[in-house]
Amino acid sequence: MTTDRPAHYGGDPVREGVLGYGGQSITDAEREAVVEALDGDYITRGPTVERFEERVADLVGVAHAVAATSGTTALHLCGRAAGFGAGDEVITTPLTFASTAHVASYTGATPVFTDVEPETKTLDPDAVRERITKDTVGLVPMHYAGHPADIEALLDVADDHDLTVIWDACHAIGGTYRGDPIGAQRDMVVFSFHPVKNITTAEGGMVVTDDDHLAERLRSLRSFEMDYAPAGHENEPWYQVTEGLGYNYNVTDLQAALGLAQLDRLDEFKGRRDDILAHYREAFADVSGIEMPVVHDDTDPMFHLCAVEIHAEAFGCDRQEFVNAMHDENIGVQVHYVPLHHHPYFQDEFGYSEDEFPVTNEVYCRLVSLPLFPEMTDEDVGDVVRAVRRLHAYHS
Repeated sequence: MTTDRPAHYGGDPVREGVLGYGGQSITDAEREAVVEALDGDYITRGPTVERFEERVADLVGVAHAVAATSGTTALHLCGRAAGFGAGDEVITTPLTFASTAHVASYTGATPVFTDVEPETKTLDPDAVRERITKDTVGLVPMHYAGHPADIEALLDVADDHDLTVIWDACHAIGGTYRGDPIGAQRDMVVFSFHPVKNITTAEGGMVVTDDDHLAERLRSLRSFEMDYAPAGHENEPWYQVTEGLGYNYNVTDLQAALGLAQLDRLDEFKGRRDDILAHYREAFADVSGIEMPVVHDDTDPMFHLCAVEIHAEAFGCDRQEFVNAMHDENIGVQVHYVPLHHHPYFQDEFGYSEDEFPVTNEVYCRLVSLPLFPEMTDEDVGDVVRAVRRLHAYHS
Protein backbone atom coordinates (compact mmCIF):
# COMPACT_ATOMS: atom_id res chain seq x y z
CA MET A 1 0.00 0.00 0.00
CA THR A 2 1.14 3.54 -0.71
CA THR A 3 1.38 6.17 1.98
CA ASP A 4 -0.19 8.63 -0.48
CA ARG A 5 -3.66 7.47 0.54
CA PRO A 6 -6.55 8.35 -1.81
CA ALA A 7 -9.27 10.56 -0.36
CA HIS A 8 -11.79 7.74 -0.89
CA TYR A 9 -9.89 5.76 1.76
CA GLY A 10 -9.23 8.52 4.26
CA GLY A 11 -6.55 10.70 2.65
CA ASP A 12 -6.76 14.34 1.65
CA PRO A 13 -8.16 15.24 -1.79
CA VAL A 14 -5.62 16.20 -4.44
CA ARG A 15 -7.38 19.56 -4.84
CA GLU A 16 -9.81 21.79 -2.98
CA GLY A 17 -12.11 22.93 -5.77
CA VAL A 18 -13.97 20.61 -8.11
CA LEU A 19 -12.52 20.19 -11.58
CA GLY A 20 -15.29 19.39 -14.06
CA TYR A 21 -14.88 17.10 -17.06
CA GLY A 22 -15.47 19.98 -19.53
CA GLY A 23 -16.03 23.69 -19.80
CA GLN A 24 -15.92 26.74 -22.02
CA SER A 25 -13.05 29.10 -22.73
CA ILE A 26 -14.12 32.75 -22.97
CA THR A 27 -11.71 35.65 -23.50
CA ASP A 28 -12.04 39.38 -24.07
CA ALA A 29 -12.35 38.69 -27.80
CA GLU A 30 -15.60 36.81 -27.25
CA ARG A 31 -16.91 39.41 -24.83
CA GLU A 32 -16.17 42.24 -27.26
CA ALA A 33 -17.82 40.37 -30.13
CA VAL A 34 -21.01 39.83 -28.16
CA VAL A 35 -21.15 43.45 -26.98
CA GLU A 36 -20.64 44.65 -30.55
CA ALA A 37 -23.54 42.46 -31.69
CA LEU A 38 -25.65 43.73 -28.81
CA ASP A 39 -25.09 47.28 -30.01
CA GLY A 40 -26.12 46.38 -33.57
CA ASP A 41 -29.49 46.59 -35.28
CA TYR A 42 -30.22 42.89 -34.79
CA ILE A 43 -30.03 40.85 -31.65
CA THR A 44 -32.19 37.98 -32.94
CA ARG A 45 -31.33 36.12 -36.17
CA GLY A 46 -29.67 38.59 -38.51
CA PRO A 47 -26.55 39.15 -40.60
CA THR A 48 -24.14 37.87 -37.94
CA VAL A 49 -25.88 34.49 -38.02
CA GLU A 50 -25.44 34.44 -41.79
CA ARG A 51 -21.72 35.20 -41.41
CA PHE A 52 -21.38 32.44 -38.84
CA GLU A 53 -23.13 29.98 -41.14
CA GLU A 54 -20.93 30.96 -44.08
CA ARG A 55 -17.80 30.61 -41.96
CA VAL A 56 -18.72 27.09 -40.83
CA ALA A 57 -19.67 26.06 -44.37
CA ASP A 58 -16.30 27.32 -45.62
CA LEU A 59 -14.49 25.56 -42.79
CA VAL A 60 -15.83 22.14 -43.77
CA GLY A 61 -16.05 22.79 -47.50
CA VAL A 62 -19.78 22.55 -48.18
CA ALA A 63 -22.34 24.83 -49.78
CA HIS A 64 -24.71 25.31 -46.85
CA ALA A 65 -24.75 25.68 -43.09
CA VAL A 66 -27.98 26.18 -41.13
CA ALA A 67 -27.75 27.31 -37.52
CA ALA A 68 -30.21 26.04 -34.91
CA THR A 69 -30.78 26.51 -31.20
CA SER A 70 -28.92 23.34 -30.18
CA GLY A 71 -27.41 20.15 -31.50
CA THR A 72 -30.66 18.44 -30.52
CA THR A 73 -32.85 20.78 -32.54
CA ALA A 74 -30.43 20.56 -35.45
CA LEU A 75 -30.81 16.78 -35.38
CA HIS A 76 -34.59 17.18 -35.23
CA LEU A 77 -34.52 19.40 -38.31
CA CYS A 78 -32.48 16.77 -40.14
CA GLY A 79 -35.01 14.04 -39.42
CA ARG A 80 -37.81 16.26 -40.70
CA ALA A 81 -35.85 17.39 -43.76
CA ALA A 82 -35.06 13.77 -44.58
CA GLY A 83 -38.77 12.96 -44.52
CA PHE A 84 -38.62 10.31 -41.79
CA GLY A 85 -42.01 9.28 -40.44
CA ALA A 86 -44.26 6.57 -39.03
CA GLY A 87 -43.37 3.10 -40.28
CA ASP A 88 -39.77 4.06 -41.08
CA GLU A 89 -36.73 2.61 -39.35
CA VAL A 90 -33.57 4.63 -38.70
CA ILE A 91 -30.41 2.83 -37.60
CA THR A 92 -28.23 4.46 -34.97
CA THR A 93 -25.95 3.75 -32.03
CA PRO A 94 -27.08 3.08 -28.44
CA LEU A 95 -23.84 4.56 -27.06
CA THR A 96 -24.80 8.20 -27.33
CA PHE A 97 -27.04 10.89 -25.87
CA ALA A 98 -30.78 10.54 -26.44
CA SER A 99 -30.86 13.31 -29.06
CA THR A 100 -29.15 11.08 -31.61
CA ALA A 101 -31.97 8.56 -31.49
CA HIS A 102 -34.59 11.30 -31.44
CA VAL A 103 -33.77 12.00 -35.09
CA ALA A 104 -36.12 9.05 -35.52
CA SER A 105 -38.45 9.23 -32.54
CA TYR A 106 -39.23 12.96 -32.91
CA THR A 107 -40.56 12.20 -36.39
CA GLY A 108 -42.60 9.10 -35.50
CA ALA A 109 -40.00 6.72 -36.96
CA THR A 110 -38.40 3.85 -35.01
CA PRO A 111 -34.80 4.12 -33.79
CA VAL A 112 -33.07 0.81 -34.50
CA PHE A 113 -30.01 0.41 -32.28
CA THR A 114 -26.95 -1.41 -33.55
CA ASP A 115 -23.80 -2.48 -31.74
CA VAL A 116 -20.56 -0.51 -31.84
CA GLU A 117 -16.94 -1.19 -32.65
CA PRO A 118 -15.07 -1.72 -29.34
CA GLU A 119 -12.09 0.53 -30.18
CA THR A 120 -13.78 3.66 -31.47
CA LYS A 121 -17.19 3.14 -29.80
CA THR A 122 -18.79 4.12 -33.12
CA LEU A 123 -21.29 2.19 -35.24
CA ASP A 124 -20.05 -1.18 -36.54
CA PRO A 125 -20.76 -1.19 -40.31
CA ASP A 126 -21.14 -4.98 -40.38
CA ALA A 127 -23.67 -4.84 -37.56
CA VAL A 128 -25.52 -2.09 -39.43
CA ARG A 129 -25.90 -4.31 -42.50
CA GLU A 130 -27.48 -7.03 -40.39
CA ARG A 131 -30.13 -4.63 -39.03
CA ILE A 132 -31.38 -3.31 -42.37
CA THR A 133 -34.94 -4.20 -43.33
CA LYS A 134 -37.33 -3.12 -46.06
CA ASP A 135 -38.41 -0.29 -43.73
CA THR A 136 -34.92 1.14 -43.17
CA VAL A 137 -34.66 4.65 -44.60
CA GLY A 138 -31.90 6.34 -42.64
CA LEU A 139 -28.61 5.97 -40.82
CA VAL A 140 -27.41 8.21 -37.96
CA PRO A 141 -23.79 7.45 -37.03
CA MET A 142 -22.21 9.34 -34.17
CA HIS A 143 -18.53 10.34 -34.00
CA TYR A 144 -18.05 9.23 -30.41
CA ALA A 145 -15.87 11.57 -28.30
CA GLY A 146 -14.69 13.22 -31.52
CA HIS A 147 -13.14 10.16 -33.19
CA PRO A 148 -14.72 9.65 -36.62
CA ALA A 149 -16.80 6.59 -37.29
CA ASP A 150 -15.81 4.35 -40.22
CA ILE A 151 -17.21 6.88 -42.68
CA GLU A 152 -16.30 5.08 -45.90
CA ALA A 153 -17.74 1.74 -44.81
CA LEU A 154 -20.94 3.31 -43.51
CA LEU A 155 -21.40 5.29 -46.73
CA ASP A 156 -20.99 2.03 -48.66
CA VAL A 157 -23.84 0.54 -46.64
CA ALA A 158 -25.97 3.65 -47.21
CA ASP A 159 -25.29 3.60 -50.95
CA ASP A 160 -26.17 -0.09 -51.21
CA HIS A 161 -29.55 0.48 -49.55
CA ASP A 162 -30.36 4.07 -50.60
CA LEU A 163 -30.28 5.43 -47.04
CA THR A 164 -30.19 9.06 -45.99
CA VAL A 165 -27.18 9.61 -43.71
CA ILE A 166 -27.27 12.12 -40.86
CA TRP A 167 -23.93 12.31 -39.10
CA ASP A 168 -24.07 13.24 -35.43
CA ALA A 169 -20.80 15.16 -35.27
CA CYS A 170 -21.74 17.09 -32.13
CA HIS A 171 -18.40 16.00 -30.61
CA ALA A 172 -16.27 16.35 -33.69
CA ILE A 173 -15.98 19.81 -35.29
CA GLY A 174 -12.33 20.54 -36.00
CA GLY A 175 -11.34 16.97 -36.82
CA THR A 176 -10.60 15.25 -40.12
CA TYR A 177 -11.14 11.86 -41.77
CA ARG A 178 -8.75 10.86 -44.56
CA GLY A 179 -7.80 14.50 -44.96
CA ASP A 180 -11.37 15.77 -45.29
CA PRO A 181 -12.94 17.92 -42.57
CA ILE A 182 -15.62 16.32 -40.46
CA GLY A 183 -18.72 17.92 -41.95
CA ALA A 184 -17.82 17.41 -45.61
CA GLN A 185 -19.69 14.09 -45.83
CA ARG A 186 -23.14 13.54 -47.31
CA ASP A 187 -26.07 13.96 -46.62
CA MET A 188 -26.25 16.12 -43.48
CA VAL A 189 -23.80 16.65 -40.61
CA VAL A 190 -24.72 18.13 -37.23
CA PHE A 191 -22.49 20.08 -34.84
CA SER A 192 -23.21 21.16 -31.27
CA PHE A 193 -22.00 24.37 -29.66
CA HIS A 194 -22.89 23.54 -26.04
CA PRO A 195 -20.38 24.99 -23.53
CA VAL A 196 -18.50 21.69 -23.07
CA LYS A 197 -18.16 21.10 -26.82
CA ASN A 198 -15.19 22.02 -29.02
CA ILE A 199 -16.50 25.55 -29.57
CA THR A 200 -19.50 27.18 -27.93
CA THR A 201 -22.29 29.66 -28.61
CA ALA A 202 -23.64 29.03 -25.06
CA GLU A 203 -26.36 26.87 -26.63
CA GLY A 204 -26.54 26.21 -30.33
CA GLY A 205 -26.07 23.80 -33.18
CA MET A 206 -25.53 23.67 -36.92
CA VAL A 207 -26.40 21.45 -39.88
CA VAL A 208 -24.01 21.45 -42.82
CA THR A 209 -24.85 19.99 -46.22
CA ASP A 210 -24.03 20.20 -49.91
CA ASP A 211 -27.62 19.42 -50.87
CA ASP A 212 -29.54 22.51 -52.01
CA HIS A 213 -32.97 20.94 -51.47
CA LEU A 214 -32.14 19.74 -47.95
CA ALA A 215 -30.74 23.17 -47.06
CA GLU A 216 -33.94 24.84 -48.23
CA ARG A 217 -36.04 22.44 -46.14
CA LEU A 218 -33.85 22.93 -43.09
CA ARG A 219 -34.13 26.72 -43.27
CA SER A 220 -37.87 26.58 -43.73
CA LEU A 221 -38.43 24.15 -40.86
CA ARG A 222 -36.14 26.18 -38.59
CA SER A 223 -38.39 29.21 -38.92
CA PHE A 224 -42.01 28.00 -38.62
CA GLU A 225 -42.04 26.46 -42.15
CA MET A 226 -43.36 29.81 -43.23
CA ASP A 227 -43.31 31.40 -46.66
CA TYR A 228 -42.44 35.02 -45.96
CA ALA A 229 -43.01 36.15 -49.57
CA PRO A 230 -45.88 34.14 -51.09
CA ALA A 231 -47.88 35.18 -54.14
CA GLY A 232 -49.58 38.48 -53.34
CA HIS A 233 -46.85 39.57 -50.92
CA GLU A 234 -45.69 42.33 -53.27
CA ASN A 235 -49.05 44.13 -53.01
CA GLU A 236 -49.78 43.05 -49.44
CA PRO A 237 -46.40 43.14 -47.72
CA TRP A 238 -47.85 41.87 -44.44
CA TYR A 239 -49.01 38.66 -46.13
CA GLN A 240 -47.06 35.60 -44.90
CA VAL A 241 -48.29 32.01 -44.74
CA THR A 242 -47.44 28.90 -42.78
CA GLU A 243 -46.95 25.95 -45.13
CA GLY A 244 -46.46 23.17 -42.57
CA LEU A 245 -45.47 22.27 -39.05
CA GLY A 246 -42.26 24.20 -38.47
CA TYR A 247 -40.44 25.40 -35.38
CA ASN A 248 -38.80 28.44 -33.86
CA TYR A 249 -35.25 27.12 -33.82
CA ASN A 250 -33.71 30.47 -34.72
CA VAL A 251 -30.43 31.42 -33.09
CA THR A 252 -29.47 35.01 -32.32
CA ASP A 253 -26.79 37.33 -33.61
CA LEU A 254 -25.43 37.38 -30.05
CA GLN A 255 -24.81 33.64 -30.18
CA ALA A 256 -23.38 33.87 -33.68
CA ALA A 257 -20.97 36.63 -32.62
CA LEU A 258 -19.72 34.37 -29.85
CA GLY A 259 -19.42 31.51 -32.32
CA LEU A 260 -17.39 33.54 -34.80
CA ALA A 261 -14.93 34.54 -32.08
CA GLN A 262 -14.68 30.91 -30.99
CA LEU A 263 -13.96 29.77 -34.55
CA ASP A 264 -10.96 32.12 -34.54
CA ARG A 265 -9.57 29.97 -31.72
CA LEU A 266 -10.40 26.53 -33.13
CA ASP A 267 -6.76 25.62 -33.82
CA GLU A 268 -5.80 26.84 -30.35
CA PHE A 269 -8.50 24.69 -28.79
CA LYS A 270 -7.45 21.61 -30.74
CA GLY A 271 -3.82 22.13 -29.84
CA ARG A 272 -4.58 22.35 -26.14
CA ARG A 273 -6.83 19.30 -26.19
CA ASP A 274 -4.13 17.35 -28.04
CA ASP A 275 -1.52 18.46 -25.50
CA ILE A 276 -3.64 17.32 -22.55
CA LEU A 277 -4.31 13.97 -24.17
CA ALA A 278 -0.61 13.52 -24.89
CA HIS A 279 0.18 14.29 -21.25
CA TYR A 280 -2.34 11.69 -20.09
CA ARG A 281 -0.96 9.08 -22.49
CA GLU A 282 2.56 9.60 -21.20
CA ALA A 283 1.54 9.73 -17.54
CA PHE A 284 -0.54 6.55 -17.72
CA ALA A 285 1.73 4.54 -20.02
CA ASP A 286 2.93 2.42 -17.10
CA VAL A 287 -0.45 2.25 -15.31
CA SER A 288 -2.00 -1.12 -15.94
CA GLY A 289 -5.74 -1.34 -16.46
CA ILE A 290 -6.39 2.11 -17.93
CA GLU A 291 -7.00 2.09 -21.69
CA MET A 292 -6.64 5.40 -23.50
CA PRO A 293 -8.68 6.39 -26.60
CA VAL A 294 -7.44 5.07 -29.94
CA VAL A 295 -6.57 7.26 -32.90
CA HIS A 296 -6.78 5.54 -36.28
CA ASP A 297 -4.09 6.38 -38.81
CA ASP A 298 -6.57 7.88 -41.30
CA THR A 299 -8.02 10.32 -38.77
CA ASP A 300 -7.02 13.47 -36.92
CA PRO A 301 -9.74 13.82 -34.31
CA MET A 302 -10.50 16.88 -32.28
CA PHE A 303 -11.37 15.02 -29.12
CA HIS A 304 -14.31 16.39 -27.16
CA LEU A 305 -13.95 13.70 -24.50
CA CYS A 306 -11.08 11.73 -23.05
CA ALA A 307 -13.08 8.53 -22.62
CA VAL A 308 -10.85 5.89 -21.02
CA GLU A 309 -11.68 2.33 -20.08
CA ILE A 310 -10.97 1.01 -16.59
CA HIS A 311 -10.22 -2.73 -16.58
CA ALA A 312 -10.97 -3.73 -13.02
CA GLU A 313 -8.69 -6.73 -12.60
CA ALA A 314 -5.61 -4.94 -13.93
CA PHE A 315 -6.29 -1.51 -12.41
CA GLY A 316 -7.35 -2.77 -9.02
CA CYS A 317 -10.90 -1.45 -8.81
CA ASP A 318 -13.94 -1.34 -11.05
CA ARG A 319 -15.44 1.65 -12.85
CA GLN A 320 -17.92 2.46 -10.06
CA GLU A 321 -15.22 2.61 -7.41
CA PHE A 322 -12.96 4.58 -9.76
CA VAL A 323 -15.61 7.23 -10.39
CA ASN A 324 -16.49 7.63 -6.72
CA ALA A 325 -12.81 7.77 -5.77
CA MET A 326 -12.16 10.49 -8.36
CA HIS A 327 -15.12 12.50 -7.10
CA ASP A 328 -13.70 12.28 -3.58
CA GLU A 329 -10.49 13.78 -4.99
CA ASN A 330 -12.64 16.62 -6.45
CA ILE A 331 -11.93 15.36 -9.97
CA GLY A 332 -15.27 15.57 -11.77
CA VAL A 333 -15.08 12.57 -14.06
CA GLN A 334 -18.23 11.53 -15.95
CA VAL A 335 -19.53 8.54 -17.90
CA HIS A 336 -20.55 8.92 -21.54
CA TYR A 337 -23.07 7.39 -21.86
CA VAL A 338 -25.64 5.19 -20.18
CA PRO A 339 -26.58 3.23 -23.34
CA LEU A 340 -29.97 4.15 -24.72
CA HIS A 341 -31.33 0.60 -24.50
CA HIS A 342 -30.95 0.93 -20.70
CA HIS A 343 -33.31 3.93 -20.63
CA PRO A 344 -36.99 3.45 -19.65
CA TYR A 345 -38.25 5.50 -22.61
CA PHE A 346 -36.60 3.33 -25.23
CA GLN A 347 -37.52 0.17 -23.37
CA ASP A 348 -41.18 1.12 -22.92
CA GLU A 349 -41.66 2.71 -26.34
CA PHE A 350 -39.61 0.41 -28.56
CA GLY A 351 -39.15 -2.80 -26.57
CA TYR A 352 -35.42 -2.69 -25.90
CA SER A 353 -33.84 -4.43 -22.92
CA GLU A 354 -30.53 -3.99 -21.10
CA ASP A 355 -29.15 -7.36 -22.17
CA GLU A 356 -28.97 -6.40 -25.87
CA PHE A 357 -25.87 -5.15 -27.72
CA PRO A 358 -23.10 -7.01 -25.88
CA VAL A 359 -20.19 -4.93 -27.21
CA THR A 360 -21.84 -1.70 -26.14
CA ASN A 361 -22.63 -3.14 -22.70
CA GLU A 362 -19.09 -4.41 -22.18
CA VAL A 363 -17.57 -1.07 -23.17
CA TYR A 364 -20.07 0.86 -21.05
CA CYS A 365 -19.10 -1.03 -17.91
CA ARG A 366 -15.55 0.32 -18.23
CA LEU A 367 -16.05 3.85 -19.59
CA VAL A 368 -14.99 6.98 -17.72
CA SER A 369 -14.43 10.47 -19.16
CA LEU A 370 -11.45 12.25 -17.64
CA PRO A 371 -11.40 16.07 -17.63
CA LEU A 372 -10.49 17.50 -21.02
CA PHE A 373 -11.00 21.15 -21.97
CA PRO A 374 -8.75 24.04 -23.07
CA GLU A 375 -9.04 26.06 -19.87
CA MET A 376 -7.39 23.29 -17.85
CA THR A 377 -4.07 24.45 -16.45
CA ASP A 378 -1.01 22.24 -16.24
CA GLU A 379 -1.72 22.05 -12.53
CA ASP A 380 -5.24 20.79 -13.24
CA VAL A 381 -3.85 18.10 -15.53
CA GLY A 382 -1.33 17.19 -12.85
CA ASP A 383 -4.13 16.81 -10.30
CA VAL A 384 -5.94 14.33 -12.54
CA VAL A 385 -2.74 12.35 -13.09
CA ARG A 386 -1.92 12.27 -9.40
CA ALA A 387 -5.44 11.17 -8.45
CA VAL A 388 -5.46 8.32 -10.96
CA ARG A 389 -1.94 7.14 -10.21
CA ARG A 390 -2.38 7.11 -6.46
CA LEU A 391 -5.66 5.21 -6.71
CA HIS A 392 -3.91 2.62 -8.89
CA ALA A 393 -0.95 2.48 -6.52
CA TYR A 394 -3.25 2.01 -3.53
CA HIS A 395 -4.65 -1.14 -5.12
CA SER A 396 -1.31 -2.48 -6.34
